[in-house]
Amino acid sequence: MESVTYRRCQACATINENRDYCKNCGALINLSLKRQIERERSEKKKTEAKRLQEPDAITKFFNHIRHHRNPIIRGLGRIVYSVWVVIFGIGAFLAYLIGYIAA
Repeated sequence: MESVTYRRCQACATINENRDYCKNCGALINLSLKRQIERERSEKKKTEAKRLQEPDAITKFFNHIRHHRNPIIRGLGRIVYSVWVVIFGIGAFLAYLIGYIAA
């Protein structure tokens, strides 16, 4: 024998029988399902924030080279990093010029 669950919609006050969503307005009326969806959203936000805090592969690579034991590799890493920064600076300047011209 299946149990019958009655839920009142908070939005339109319609009484629904064995439903997760209101048959009248479509609002979510199952509290446990609401909590589960909210928990999943919260976990997704936390993992996204954690992912954004972690450095990307290039930053990890340059940090590893910066603290390398071999001074030649450290020096080479600083040269490569300097070239990297200059190229990004030139790219940012060109993007600024293109944006200024387009506007």
